[in-house]
Amino acid sequence: MNAITKSVRKISDYFREVVVEVGKSRWPSRKDMVNYTIAVIIICVVMFLLTYAFDLLVTEGFKLIGIGG
Repeated sequence: MNAITKSVRKISDYFREVVVEVGKSRWPSRKDMVNYTIAVIIICVVMFLLTYAFDLLVTEGFKLIGIGG
């Protein structure tokens, strides 16, 4: 076997193993995915609000001590 044939065989073996491993995976149900998506959106909104509030506090704090516009 030459080097090219060995390389092609290794690559095809790799992808064959990937397909087998993906088949072993437990994929979440549609209901689970909807719940996960809602949770991520809620967390993003909460983090946005916390960041925005912190920014407002820091900005107003700087204004009180005379730094910034």
